[in-house]
Amino acid sequence: MRFVFRWLLLSLLLIPLRAPAADLPPRFDRPIAPGGPDAALIHEAVLHFVNAERRRNGRAPLEGDPRLARAAADHAANMAARRAMAHRLPDAKAGKLAQRLAGQGVTFRRAGENIGMEKAYRLLGRPISARAAGCAFTYADTGAPVPPHSHASLANSAVARWMASAGHRANILAAGFRRMGAGAALDPAGPACGDVYLAQTFAG
Repeated sequence: MRFVFRWLLLSLLLIPLRAPAADLPPRFDRPIAPGGPDAALIHEAVLHFVNAERRRNGRAPLEGDPRLARAAADHAANMAARRAMAHRLPDAKAGKLAQRLAGQGVTFRRAGENIGMEKAYRLLGRPISARAAGCAFTYADTGAPVPPHSHASLANSAVARWMASAGHRANILAAGFRRMGAGAALDPAGPACGDVYLAQTFAG
């Protein structure tokens, strides 16, 4: 466990997160269940933070698309099952983005995809105590316990990290995209009490 936290502290950028918007309903603040994120809540929360960034940058908001959300959720689940974060997976039916969209009946002129991975607990972005037993992590700066992610905090963290990466940011702010779907899946056996794989799919 000590090695895991040293790796986290040394290899990850400390990206400041924007506070979750006050207009997200309280249901988004519920901790993510051990079985993983709720599909509808994570889609809506990611869309909320993406559109906040688009408005901040003078772009029109995206519409939520349930077919794109299903494509993203299926890809997130595939990545979690394989423990591999990639746009292409060795899957005969859904290995490529075009296959995933076709499988959901999505028509498009332009499409894109962002993927990412977060920890199940809010371990990234602040120094964490290396002396943790089980999942009882603490923040090194305050000694406060590290909570599990909620749908709001997970979406907030993921969108902040995508916005800090040029290629992912370009997808989020692209003027040619009109629709978006997002999904997430949990690998409970990931280091430090679980990895959450995320995908967001865009179409125009």
